[in-house]
Amino acid sequence: MDKYLQIIASASLFRGIAKTEIAAVLQNLDAQLRVYPRNSFIWQLGEQVTTAGFVVAGSVHILREDYWGRQNILAQLGCGHLFGEVYACLRQAHKQRLCLRQVPLTVSVAATNGATVIFLDIKRLLAGSARSEAENRLLHNLLLLMAERNLFLTQKMEYLTKRTTREKLLAYLSEQARLQQNNKLTIPFNRQQLADFLAVDRSAMSGELSKMQADGLIRYKKNNFELLQK
Repeated sequence: MDKYLQIIASASLFRGIAKTEIAAVLQNLDAQLRVYPRNSFIWQLGEQVTTAGFVVAGSVHILREDYWGRQNILAQLGCGHLFGEVYACLRQAHKQRLCLRQVPLTVSVAATNGATVIFLDIKRLLAGSARSEAENRLLHNLLLLMAERNLFLTQKMEYLTKRTTREKLLAYLSEQARLQQNNKLTIPFNRQQLADFLAVDRSAMSGELSKMQADGLIRYKKNNFELLQK
């Protein structure tokens, strides 16, 4: 774990927790580190999740798959990001009879480019009130991250409800420019991944990007874009 201490300490989940306290927090959450090769699955649709995953190297994709195996990328998460926390919390709520049923995974999680993940037994934070100050801070941060995740999914719904591929691309690129505070931006997806994320056909999307460039709306090369004023 020491190798990843700086990444852990700088992550939003551990904001406000001193480096000297992190080791004890990880131990109390029964932290387990695992390495996943490129294109391997971490979790698959239908599994029961008992822990949350915290990415310390590489990145993971949250995938929605249909009956025929076609994939839609819901999110890409890199170093310092958490995944699976909602399912882990729901499992604990079920054990405490606060919800009626356990909820299996409705998504899959893949280490598309390889990933190193620390799994955290966060139900230990929810099981009782005998928490240290650092663990209380962690629980506070977890709540904020779950709120931010909800906001992200709401934003993605805005992209997906656009009628045309061009409208989806413009909505996504505009939001990325706002987040990066620059009209020159880099997105975390290749063409196929971007098409999967926006739930559009790759060929149709590539054609639309070319038309948008010809219309003077954008310039792009690979995953680097510049938004232009007509």
